[in-house]
Amino acid sequence: MKKLIPVLFLLAFACKKPDTIPAIQMSDIPLKGGNSWSYAVTNFPATQTDTAVYQILNPMSVFGATVTYYTTTTIKGNIVDSGTIASGTPSITYAGDNGIQTFAGSGLFDGWVLTFPITAQSSWSASGGTIKVIATSPSVTVGGNSYQNVYTLLRTVITPGGYVNDTMLLAPKIGIIKWNGFPLVSYHLQ
Repeated sequence: MKKLIPVLFLLAFACKKPDTIPAIQMSDIPLKGGNSWSYAVTNFPATQTDTAVYQILNPMSVFGATVTYYTTTTIKGNIVDSGTIASGTPSITYAGDNGIQTFAGSGLFDGWVLTFPITAQSSWSASGGTIKVIATSPSVTVGGNSYQNVYTLLRTVITPGGYVNDTMLLAPKIGIIKWNGFPLVSYHLQ
C-alpha cells in the first residue's frame, strides 16, 4: 500500500490540466482621465517612425451605467486625432470623432469593441464585423517590456473594398500593448 500512494500521487499530478491565464474583466482595463499610452507608429508608406501619445481626458458624459471619455492622440505635441471611449457593462467601445472607419489613418483603435469577460474562447460581433481571441500567453515581450496574461485579438471587418483584418494585444491592468504592429513603448496610469 505504501508503494501505491506515491504512484497515485504522480498519476494525479501528471493528469492535471495546464493552468490557463485568467479572464480579462472590464475592471482590468484602466479607464481614467489622465491615463496615457505611447506607441511607436509608422506613417504610410513606412518612411518615418514617430511616437503617438494616446490620452484619456476626463469623462465627458455619464448616461446610466455608461461613461464616455474624450480621447486625443498627439504626435510631437500636435493633436492628430481625437475620439471617445464608451465604457458600459459589458463592453468598451473605441470610436474616432468621424465615426467608425476602417481605413489607414482612421485613428488608433477606431471601431474596436471589447466585450467582457474576455477568455481564451471569446468571440463577439462588433462594428460590422467580428472580434475573436486567437491566442493567449502567460508572458509576452513588446517594445522590450514584459507583460503578463496577454490576449491576442483579431478583428475582421467587411468593407466595400473587402475584408480588413487588424490585431490587438491586450494585457490586464495595462490595456492595449500592441495594435496593428504599433508597439506600446511607455504608459502613465493615474
